[in-house]
Amino acid sequence: MRFEQLQYLDAAVRTGSFRQAAVELDVAQPTISTQVQRLEEDLGVVLLVRNAQGVRPTYAAEQLLPHVQAALRAERALRQEASAVGGLREGRVRIAAVSAASQAVLPPLVRTLSEEYPGIHVEITEMGSTDVRDGVALGRYDLGMMTRLKSKPADGMRYVDVAKGRLVLMVPSAHPLAKATFIEPSDLDGQPVVVFTAASLNSSAFEALTAGVDVHPVCYTDSAETATRMVRAGVGISIANTLAVSTRAGDGIALVPFDDEISELYLSVVLRPNEQLTPAARVLLIHLRALAQ
Repeated sequence: MRFEQLQYLDAAVRTGSFRQAAVELDVAQPTISTQVQRLEEDLGVVLLVRNAQGVRPTYAAEQLLPHVQAALRAERALRQEASAVGGLREGRVRIAAVSAASQAVLPPLVRTLSEEYPGIHVEITEMGSTDVRDGVALGRYDLGMMTRLKSKPADGMRYVDVAKGRLVLMVPSAHPLAKATFIEPSDLDGQPVVVFTAASLNSSAFEALTAGVDVHPVCYTDSAETATRMVRAGVGISIANTLAVSTRAGDGIALVPFDDEISELYLSVVLRPNEQLTPAARVLLIHLRALAQ
């Protein structure tokens, strides 16, 4: 058994095909197919079901994948620790991040990191807060950056807050609510709403804010920019958070704060509990902590 075989298996399962795994790893497709087959022979189990649509994991693979991913994390940490012995010269940090982080917080931080440590490579994948947390928990990313409400989730993960914001109501500038000083959830009764999909913090926050209120969803999206355009066009009202780059008043948009403690939110780093970060990820976390000071 070789680490490359574990890496090939992990990539094939994540991407759903040998072809996509080959593109991701920059390896010839026959190499991945052959090495996964040899791994199956070595372990004595079938790991992948092959068909015209691609590949999918068998029950045996699903049971083994957590161990495969743990082994890959350990191998990566070992290489980076070895590099750190004589000074941090190289490393890779995989980050899952919401757009509020990838568009505003991370660009200057990555620039600083690349200037101080040219050998560190940062990989950023953008997604909703729920997917960020789940991806970090499953070991797909070294750390995540997500937005969360004031109360920390009771999910066993570690959270480091780096910025504070709040939820606001986004309405067309000519809307009657645009002139309000604060918004009560009851003010939304009967209003047409542009709703965010389930993986977004905006979605769960809106559900909490409008519990017991009769709102009328007219459009669903996972894009803050799309929600803004819908509101500007008069499709409905929506929710936004002040940490996002796209949240800005003007050009037909008005932002009104909620008069409710639930509107407080945080941009947080999410980490797996009781797991040591690689040297490169530790350096990144140090820079992120400095933002909160």
